[in-house]
Amino acid sequence: MTKILRFLMVLLACSFDLGESAKFLLPATSLLSMPSHYMSLTTITKALVERGHEVVLLIIDKKETKGFLPGSYTANITYANPMTDEEIAYVYKIKGSAMSILKNSTFLESVMDPSGRDFQKMMYFGCFELFKNEDTLRKLKQERFDMMLTFPVMDFCDSAIAAYLDVPYTLFTGTRRTPAFHEDMAGIPIPNSYVPFSSFTPLLTDRMNFLERVQNAFFHYGLHPIGEYFITYRPLRHLQRTYDIRQDLTPWQLITRAEIWLCHNTWALEHPRPIGPNWIPIPGLTIKKPKPLPEDLETFVQGSGEHGFIVFTLGSMTTSLASDGINDMFSKVFSELPQRVIWRYVGPSPRYLGNNTLIKDWLPQNDLLAHPKARVLIYHGGSGGVHEAIHYGVPMLLMPLAGDQGQNANLVAAKGMGLVLDPNELDEAILKTAIHDLLTEERYKANVMKGSGILRDRLASPLDTAVFWIEHVLKFGGDHLRLRSTEMGFIQLNSLDVIAFVVVLSSILIYINYLIIRGCYRCICKKTRKQKSD
Repeated sequence: MTKILRFLMVLLACSFDLGESAKFLLPATSLLSMPSHYMSLTTITKALVERGHEVVLLIIDKKETKGFLPGSYTANITYANPMTDEEIAYVYKIKGSAMSILKNSTFLESVMDPSGRDFQKMMYFGCFELFKNEDTLRKLKQERFDMMLTFPVMDFCDSAIAAYLDVPYTLFTGTRRTPAFHEDMAGIPIPNSYVPFSSFTPLLTDRMNFLERVQNAFFHYGLHPIGEYFITYRPLRHLQRTYDIRQDLTPWQLITRAEIWLCHNTWALEHPRPIGPNWIPIPGLTIKKPKPLPEDLETFVQGSGEHGFIVFTLGSMTTSLASDGINDMFSKVFSELPQRVIWRYVGPSPRYLGNNTLIKDWLPQNDLLAHPKARVLIYHGGSGGVHEAIHYGVPMLLMPLAGDQGQNANLVAAKGMGLVLDPNELDEAILKTAIHDLLTEERYKANVMKGSGILRDRLASPLDTAVFWIEHVLKFGGDHLRLRSTEMGFIQLNSLDVIAFVVVLSSILIYINYLIIRGCYRCICKKTRKQKSD
C-alpha cells in the first residue's frame, strides 16, 4: 500500500510540473553566431526541456547549427533566407576572416578591413529578414511565449524581438564586455578606479596608477560609447523605426528590460567588482563529467609517460593558423618537446610535424583537460575553455584573438595561472620559452589548482543555478531584482542635481551669513565712530 501511495504521489508531482510548464523562445537569427555560444545556451534549454518546459527554436534558413545540443528544443520555426549558396559561402568566409588570427595587422588596419564591416552587416541581416516576414511574425505572436532566452554577441536584435512580442527575456553572456554589452546596461556601477573597462586595454588590472585610471576612464566614457553607438544603438534604432517596434523606448531601454543576466564569470578568475541582484554568475556551465578518451587518443597520451601532453586548440571558429610559416614554427617547437602534443588543426600538414604531435580536426577538449597527464592548454582565451582549464587545474598559454579573449587572458596572467602571447609578435624563441616556463615553474600549477578549488566550491551547480533563477523569474517576474539605476539618467544616477542643489544652497547660506556679518560689522563701526566723536 505504501509503494502504491508513493507511486501516486510521483504521478501527482509530474502532473503538477507539466501543468506549470512554460513556453520559451530561443532565437537564432544571426548568420554569424559562434558554436560555443549556442553550446552554452542550449545547455540551459536542454535542462528546461527535461523539466517539462517547451523550447521553440526560431532560426533563419541556411544557418549553421553547430553547437546546438540534441534535445535542447521541442519545436522550431524556420523563416526564409533569400541568400544563394554562393552568398552563404561568402558569409562564412568573412566570418572566418574577421575572426582569423596572426595576421600581423595593427588595430587600425583591423578596423578598416572591409571584412570587418561586412561582419557587422551580417550580424543584423537575419534580424531584418525576420521582420520582413509577416507570416513568421504572425506565427510567433500566436505561440504566446512566457519568456525568451538570448545570447547577444555584437547585436541586440533579440531585445527588439522581445519588445515586438511583448515577452520578458533572460540574457546569457559569456563575455565580460563588448560594445553591445556591459554592466551599465544592468545598472551596475563600474568604478573606473579599480574596474578595468574595455577589451582594448587588456593590460589593466584592479590596481591602476593615475595614468592607467585616466586611460580606463577614456575608454569607458569616450571610445566605448562611440563603438556602442555605431555597432549597437544605430542599427537597432533603424530596425525600430523601419518596423515600428516600440519606438517609445530607446535601444538602451530595450536592452535594460532583461529580467536577469546569467553571466559566465567566476571569482576564481575575476577581480572583485560590484554586481547586482539580477546578475547571476554561472561559471563553468559547459563543463561536463569527463568521459574516457577514444582509444586512439588514450593510446597516444599514455605513450607520453611522465612528461604528459599539451592540448593546442583555438576554439570552435579557428581551425588553423593564418600562414604556413607560422604553422611550421609551431610544429618545429612542438617537435623538440619531450611532451606529446594534440593539435586541433585543419589544412596541409605542417613542415616540421614531429612524431610527438597528433593532428585532429576535432578534440574532446573537456575530456582531454580532465586527463591526469594534461600539462598545458594552448588556447585563444574563450571563456568556456578557460573555465575548463581552471576547473581541471591545467596552466594556460593564451593567444587572444577578439572579443572578451584579451581580458580573459589578462586575468589568467594576473592570477598567475598562465601566460599571454601577442599573436602578432610570435617567434620561435618566445613560444619555446613560454611553454618551458609553464612546464617547469611550479607556481603556475599551484595558482591554477587554487583557482580550481575556488571554482568548484559552490552551493549549487551552475546549471541548477541558471534553471532556478529562470523559473524564479517565471513565477515572480524580475522587477524585484532590477536596479533602479537602469531608469535614471546620467544626472540623477550620479546625483549631479543633488550636488548642484547643495552647492547653490550652501552658496546662498554663505552669502546670507556674509550679509548678516557685514551688517553687524557696519553697525558696530558706526557706534564706535559715534562714541569717539562724542
